[in-house]
Amino acid sequence: MADETGALLDLWKGQRDEARQMENQRATLTNIVIIVTAAALGFLAQGSLTTSSLGVTLPLFVLGSFGAVASAKYGERWAVHSGLADRFRHEIGLRHPALNLPDLIEANRAEHAAEFPHVLKLKIWILWVVLHSAIAATGLALSLWIFIART
Repeated sequence: MADETGALLDLWKGQRDEARQMENQRATLTNIVIIVTAAALGFLAQGSLTTSSLGVTLPLFVLGSFGAVASAKYGERWAVHSGLADRFRHEIGLRHPALNLPDLIEANRAEHAAEFPHVLKLKIWILWVVLHSAIAATGLALSLWIFIART
């Protein structure tokens, strides 16, 4: 039983590490997108929007779109690894009832729900997708502005 529990703990730790890696990759991608966006908007603020500005606005749209899709994918992968870790933790709790893991987890969830009732159901990955989508929308809106102003 101890060897099986050790294996479950190793599997749990591996899944938690993978979930953390997904979040770290998403954070790194978002930081890069924000830095590039700030530089692009700073460049565009230097002068008027002209046809040559499309060389900045269209890639901004593509970058924001990529960031939104990648953030959604990172959120999905995080959910896979986090879900597996939860299953391993549940199995450890079943094998070691003296640890009282189900009661500890439920008490924590209830306390958390009472403290944060308004944002409890909000998924954090959705916020990241919205941020990246806003960057894409900015690039698209500026590109359309340039096209409309040209005519």
